[in-house]
Amino acid sequence: MTLWPLAALLLLAGPGETSSERTTVLVRQECVSEIGRREVTLFANGTVRLREGLRGQEVMTLGELGRGELEAILRRFADEDLRETDLSTQGVEGAWVERCSLELALAGEPERRLGYGRYDSLSLPLSRVLRIVEDIARAADPRARQEHLPAGYQARLGDRLRRVDGELFEVTGFTSDHRGVELQGVDQPLTLYVLKEELPREFVSLVPRREAP
Repeated sequence: MTLWPLAALLLLAGPGETSSERTTVLVRQECVSEIGRREVTLFANGTVRLREGLRGQEVMTLGELGRGELEAILRRFADEDLRETDLSTQGVEGAWVERCSLELALAGEPERRLGYGRYDSLSLPLSRVLRIVEDIARAADPRARQEHLPAGYQARLGDRLRRVDGELFEVTGFTSDHRGVELQGVDQPLTLYVLKEELPREFVSLVPRREAP
């Protein structure tokens, strides 16, 4: 049985959300070295996608910014003037040193693509913009969540788990090699296969049956 990464799943629409909002990228940062890769993407509907890990073995997680949080983030970007910032900088280089690209496609502003190294000397506006990107990334970082699965959680048939985007799933089986968990959407006709060790990244809480819709 194949284990599908989260990247293969559909991003489900929320109330009043359009298809274009789910696919329109507002901010994308990618940092790559010969060792690893990290990518942060913010979509127009407030979905945050974080990919990070060894190159070719990146793990992806999703998070959500509420409408108010998204508007606040966009206002912070609007306060920064990058017109005098170099499109590319050059500093310390090496196999372990990340080179980064930052793409911005914000309403009312020209699209920008900037390149820089992790240890380059950066302009003050760009430094502040990168702090905003890190704030965005925290929305999808399981280490920064207020909600978590119980410590040491082991999936059992019938357990109901709430995903980072709020969707509810029920544990319905396990893969033949016992490394993965099969989950069925409670409100959506969607089946997931998730590695056991990745459950804390994808799900934020164990939902008692009496609370489940």
